[in-house]
Amino acid sequence: MSRSKTASRASRPLPGPPLTKGRVGWGLLLPLLLLPGCRTRSQNAPAAPPPAARSAFSGDVAYGMLQAQCELGPRPPQSPAHERCKALILRNLKPYVDVTVTQPFTFRDDARHVTLALTNILGIINPQAKRKVMLFTHWDTRPTADQELDAADKKKPIVGADDGASGTAVLLELAHVFHQKRPDVCVELLFVDGEDWGPGEDKMYLGAIHFAQNPGPYRPEYAILLDMIGDKDLDIHREVTSQGLHPELNDRVWNAAAALGYGAQFPNDTKWQISDDHDSFNRAGIPAIDLIDFDYPYWHTLQDTADKCSPQSLKAVGDVMAQVVYDER
Repeated sequence: MSRSKTASRASRPLPGPPLTKGRVGWGLLLPLLLLPGCRTRSQNAPAAPPPAARSAFSGDVAYGMLQAQCELGPRPPQSPAHERCKALILRNLKPYVDVTVTQPFTFRDDARHVTLALTNILGIINPQAKRKVMLFTHWDTRPTADQELDAADKKKPIVGADDGASGTAVLLELAHVFHQKRPDVCVELLFVDGEDWGPGEDKMYLGAIHFAQNPGPYRPEYAILLDMIGDKDLDIHREVTSQGLHPELNDRVWNAAAALGYGAQFPNDTKWQISDDHDSFNRAGIPAIDLIDFDYPYWHTLQDTADKCSPQSLKAVGDVMAQVVYDER
């Protein structure tokens, strides 16, 4: 995510130009749903053993998944850890959803003389339901710590505990929750790739852009983006663009947070305007809002590590998202 996620971390008045957060065919396990150019996931890929049955969101389990991603190291495209993270997501998603889909695509970075091999991952629960709602996040990490002050440090990749791993961890735990207590609607859990490649916005949000342009049969009624939602001092305000375009969708989230006792973590006001993955969805006519805590001093630095996040913050977001989904009929 970038604030301009190409601007500095200093606060700025609103309204104004959006901050940029920095990120840009489908393959199924069900052949009848395959689209041209899609790939099926390997039937032999190892799957995670089912955990103990639970219908409540576990912040501890989600935090363990955040730590597991961080232990792989930085996960930018073209890195071995990126491939290992993709396998980790698929292993922990497949046992708890009805359909697992991969959407491989490429992006040519002429400045770096590299073609990125990227993959969006989609887990679907209740695919037969008429209504489709989506929760999404990005699973890649920033290849450069551009908010560091030291020139040498700026060139290093970040671990991305909050910026990448937190949203991924929450979605994976929500898959477990929805598996145990099924919602009435179709729920699509989307993990987009290439969000934080950069350095500029012309090379960010790559996976969200690709999905929004190629949703196939997976186009949702609306989508909620989870980005940087693991901060120990969780403070998610209504994002400016989201509030301007879809106040009623924001209301569902903040009403659920208030009802569950998470008003402190979800202050009911508007603060940051962020350019992020939700913008690509909105441009494609898919209503989308961004849940993001941008009051995070470690954004795009080498200090974005697991100790800056907490199980309690992940649980607050997971509980609220589960409530929003279960309220749908």
